[in-house]
Amino acid sequence: MSSSYLTIFCIILVSIFVLHQCENMEEDLEASKIVVRLSPCARKRCSFSLFKNCHCCRGKYKYCSKNIKVCEAECLRLNPPGSPPSLHI
Repeated sequence: MSSSYLTIFCIILVSIFVLHQCENMEEDLEASKIVVRLSPCARKRCSFSLFKNCHCCRGKYKYCSKNIKVCEAECLRLNPPGSPPSLHI
């Protein structure tokens, strides 16, 4: 009789441990959600170049730069995130 009690106790103990691990997994899933940020700049050709060596704003107000960081800063200033985007680049 005592071996069956021990078996039932072990099954319950393992079940509680697995249930606890599942709760932790749900918290980990919430913490690991990936945020994708679309750059406000798109690569385009500068003047008469054959290569796409410029970064230009996608918004209503256009701005181009060879440096992507400068382009992103200016685009965010000219076209704040709340403004409606332009469909053509």
